[in-house]
Amino acid sequence: MKIFTTPRFEKRLKLFLSSHPYFKNTLKEKMKMISDNPFDTSLGTHKLSGILKDCFAAKITHNYRIIFTIDKDELCFIDIGSHDQIY
Repeated sequence: MKIFTTPRFEKRLKLFLSSHPYFKNTLKEKMKMISDNPFDTSLGTHKLSGILKDCFAAKITHNYRIIFTIDKDELCFIDIGSHDQIY
């Protein structure tokens, strides 16, 4: 699967990691899991609605999510942050 990121994701990722450096390894693991199997039950992946209707969200931790899209063999990370920040 080809993996892409948006400029917004890159910006939010830097901000997220500077605020929460202790999540670096967890985030790496979760992004790897998403790229291997986006619907792994431990990720809590779910389809979004409204403006984000073409996107999915997965848990990084209880409070933090990552938003992504899947199109055939392409995965694109869109946003990362707390539940309130990204929805």
